[in-house]
Amino acid sequence: MKTLGPTIALLLIFAAGPRRIAAPGSSGQNGPRRSATFIGQIMDSKCATTGSHDANMKKLEAKDARECTLKCAKDASFVLYDPGTKTVYQLADQEKPIRFAGQNVKVSGLYDEWSQTIEIKSIDSAP
Repeated sequence: MKTLGPTIALLLIFAAGPRRIAAPGSSGQNGPRRSATFIGQIMDSKCATTGSHDANMKKLEAKDARECTLKCAKDASFVLYDPGTKTVYQLADQEKPIRFAGQNVKVSGLYDEWSQTIEIKSIDSAP
Protein backbone atom coordinates (compact mmCIF):
# COMPACT_ATOMS: atom_id res chain seq x y z
CA MET A 1 0.00 0.00 0.00
CA LYS A 2 2.90 2.36 0.70
CA THR A 3 4.14 2.07 -2.91
CA LEU A 4 0.74 2.66 -4.49
CA GLY A 5 0.96 6.49 -4.26
CA PRO A 6 4.36 6.82 -5.99
CA THR A 7 3.35 4.21 -8.58
CA ILE A 8 0.23 6.17 -9.50
CA ALA A 9 2.25 9.40 -9.69
CA LEU A 10 4.74 7.79 -12.08
CA LEU A 11 1.93 6.41 -14.23
CA LEU A 12 0.40 9.88 -14.49
CA ILE A 13 3.72 11.43 -15.47
CA PHE A 14 4.34 8.84 -18.19
CA ALA A 15 0.74 9.04 -19.41
CA ALA A 16 1.11 12.77 -19.91
CA GLY A 17 3.94 12.11 -22.36
CA PRO A 18 6.87 14.30 -23.28
CA ARG A 19 6.41 18.03 -23.75
CA ARG A 20 8.14 19.96 -26.46
CA ILE A 21 9.24 23.47 -25.55
CA ALA A 22 10.52 25.92 -28.15
CA ALA A 23 12.03 29.37 -27.78
CA PRO A 24 9.62 32.33 -27.88
CA GLY A 25 9.16 33.68 -31.37
CA SER A 26 9.97 30.35 -33.01
CA SER A 27 7.78 28.43 -35.42
CA GLY A 28 4.71 28.50 -33.18
CA GLN A 29 5.39 25.27 -31.33
CA ASN A 30 4.70 26.96 -27.99
CA GLY A 31 1.05 27.41 -28.79
CA PRO A 32 -1.29 29.29 -31.04
CA ARG A 33 0.18 32.41 -32.61
CA ARG A 34 -2.02 35.08 -34.07
CA SER A 35 -1.71 38.55 -35.54
CA ALA A 36 -2.64 41.13 -32.96
CA THR A 37 -2.28 44.79 -32.00
CA PHE A 38 -1.61 45.96 -28.45
CA ILE A 39 -1.48 49.37 -26.81
CA GLY A 40 0.59 49.98 -23.71
CA GLN A 41 3.85 51.38 -22.41
CA ILE A 42 7.34 50.17 -23.23
CA MET A 43 8.81 49.39 -19.82
CA ASP A 44 11.59 47.28 -18.40
CA SER A 45 10.58 43.96 -16.92
CA LYS A 46 11.57 45.10 -13.39
CA CYS A 47 9.22 48.09 -13.26
CA ALA A 48 6.46 46.25 -15.11
CA THR A 49 6.07 43.81 -12.22
CA THR A 50 4.66 46.68 -10.14
CA GLY A 51 3.25 48.67 -13.06
CA SER A 52 5.17 51.76 -11.98
CA HIS A 53 8.56 53.41 -12.28
CA ASP A 54 8.24 55.26 -8.97
CA ALA A 55 10.44 53.08 -6.75
CA ASN A 56 13.23 52.60 -9.29
CA MET A 57 13.23 56.23 -10.45
CA LYS A 58 14.19 57.32 -6.95
CA LYS A 59 16.87 54.64 -6.55
CA LEU A 60 18.38 55.31 -9.98
CA GLU A 61 17.91 59.08 -9.80
CA ALA A 62 16.12 58.91 -13.15
CA LYS A 63 14.34 62.08 -14.23
CA ASP A 64 11.52 60.38 -16.17
CA ALA A 65 10.02 57.05 -17.29
CA ARG A 66 12.26 56.89 -20.37
CA GLU A 67 15.49 57.25 -18.40
CA CYS A 68 14.27 54.73 -15.79
CA THR A 69 13.34 52.19 -18.48
CA LEU A 70 16.68 52.52 -20.24
CA LYS A 71 18.67 52.20 -17.01
CA CYS A 72 16.66 49.21 -15.74
CA ALA A 73 16.67 47.44 -19.11
CA LYS A 74 20.45 47.05 -18.85
CA ASP A 75 19.80 44.31 -16.27
CA ALA A 76 16.34 43.29 -17.51
CA SER A 77 14.39 43.23 -20.76
CA PHE A 78 11.99 45.53 -22.57
CA VAL A 79 8.34 44.55 -22.25
CA LEU A 80 4.98 46.01 -23.19
CA TYR A 81 2.85 46.83 -20.15
CA ASP A 82 -0.91 47.28 -20.53
CA PRO A 83 -2.05 49.33 -17.51
CA GLY A 84 -5.75 48.66 -18.22
CA THR A 85 -5.40 44.90 -17.81
CA LYS A 86 -2.13 44.99 -15.81
CA THR A 87 -0.69 42.54 -18.32
CA VAL A 88 3.01 42.25 -19.17
CA TYR A 89 3.84 41.10 -22.69
CA GLN A 90 7.34 39.87 -23.50
CA LEU A 91 8.92 41.32 -26.64
CA ALA A 92 10.92 38.99 -28.88
CA ASP A 93 12.87 41.89 -30.42
CA GLN A 94 14.85 43.91 -27.87
CA GLU A 95 16.20 46.48 -30.36
CA LYS A 96 12.98 48.02 -31.75
CA PRO A 97 11.60 49.11 -28.35
CA ILE A 98 14.72 51.10 -27.37
CA ARG A 99 13.66 54.34 -29.07
CA PHE A 100 10.19 54.07 -27.48
CA ALA A 101 11.41 53.44 -23.90
CA GLY A 102 8.95 54.82 -21.36
CA GLN A 103 6.42 55.82 -24.03
CA ASN A 104 2.89 54.73 -24.82
CA VAL A 105 2.94 52.72 -28.03
CA LYS A 106 0.88 50.62 -30.39
CA VAL A 107 2.58 47.31 -31.18
CA SER A 108 1.46 45.00 -33.97
CA GLY A 109 2.83 41.55 -34.60
CA LEU A 110 2.48 37.85 -33.99
CA TYR A 111 1.38 37.02 -30.48
CA ASP A 112 2.23 33.69 -28.89
CA GLU A 113 -0.44 33.13 -26.23
CA TRP A 114 1.50 30.40 -24.41
CA SER A 115 4.56 32.51 -23.69
CA GLN A 116 2.78 35.91 -23.84
CA THR A 117 5.44 37.03 -26.33
CA ILE A 118 4.95 39.48 -29.18
CA GLU A 119 7.08 39.16 -32.29
CA ILE A 120 7.06 42.84 -33.31
CA LYS A 121 6.12 43.68 -36.90
CA SER A 122 5.56 47.40 -36.21
CA ILE A 123 5.74 49.76 -33.29
CA ASP A 124 4.48 53.37 -33.26
CA SER A 125 3.82 56.06 -30.69
CA ALA A 126 0.31 56.09 -29.23
CA PRO A 127 -1.56 58.78 -27.27
